[in-house]
Amino acid sequence: MQSSLTSTPALLVTGGSGLVGSRVTRGLLERGARVVVADDLSAGGPDRLTTIEEAACLRRVDVSAPGAFSDLLQREGPFDTIIHLAARVGVRRVLSDPEGCRREHLDACSGLIGALAACDRVPRIISASTSEVYCESSRPLNEKSPVRSTHGTGRWAYAASKRAVELALDEASSRDAWPVAPLHLRLFNVVGPDQDAGSGMVLPTFVRCALMGEALPVHGSGDQVRTLGHVRDVAGDIVRLALGCERPVGALNLGGDLRCGVLELATRVAQLAGRDLSCLQHVDPTQTLDPRFEEVQHRVPDLTRARALGLADHRRNLDEVIGECLQWAEQETLRTCASPAS
Repeated sequence: MQSSLTSTPALLVTGGSGLVGSRVTRGLLERGARVVVADDLSAGGPDRLTTIEEAACLRRVDVSAPGAFSDLLQREGPFDTIIHLAARVGVRRVLSDPEGCRREHLDACSGLIGALAACDRVPRIISASTSEVYCESSRPLNEKSPVRSTHGTGRWAYAASKRAVELALDEASSRDAWPVAPLHLRLFNVVGPDQDAGSGMVLPTFVRCALMGEALPVHGSGDQVRTLGHVRDVAGDIVRLALGCERPVGALNLGGDLRCGVLELATRVAQLAGRDLSCLQHVDPTQTLDPRFEEVQHRVPDLTRARALGLADHRRNLDEVIGECLQWAEQETLRTCASPAS
């Protein structure tokens, strides 16, 4: 019999060993849910789940592979909710193979829709989209702001595929009369301890460079505006959305309210790491990162809808977030140095 949210909720979390997914998994388990994690560990690892792996069932699987979702639903279900977070993470990884990124996202979406067609009762779908679906704007972006085409290439293949997934899930929901329409989480600049600098994310890149004694690479003038949200806050909001009584649908912005310029962010990282500001280096990302790189100048979320749902009530300041990331990275460096050579 299909489980009910009035008893023990059952959830499938794809990408559940990633930065956000591991915190979501932990939060769900702390609330008494049954959780199955599906992850190929390409952007995360079992280390993020070591303290909860006995409680969460981890299935190492690439959900973009043919039949992967059908097998998960048949073997591990039924589920009340599927939280689909699996994706290629970071601009560096996207630029290494933009069309491969697009295929992964679209194949996973197609597999999910096909698997749901065979379900007696379709679970609720909460799917991670991205703030990059929005067109460039100097104003705060709300859920009705203009969005990009589904045909973007290069750096924008990620955003284009995420927008295509939104549309495909909405179309399947309408066509097949799902009990609850999907919820698309448009995530803004989620940061926190153990975020991978290798993916090209700005804060962990600055943190790694600051601790390694390297120059902090500031793209262009550094006037670009970002709005950061701590991963625990964002993951907590996703848990509340998954287990709460309200079931919003459509697009929903999630993130924090720590607005800063990129140069300001680099400056604070350097200062908190005890580095002289001469370590800041202005670079051309088309030369240091990839010739196809295109910069986002201004990314600020309008979180009105999230706050109306009782979400996005974050109370951390920028220095606290940076300090936590620096402390984790320092401890990780010490741990790695202390580990015996393999």
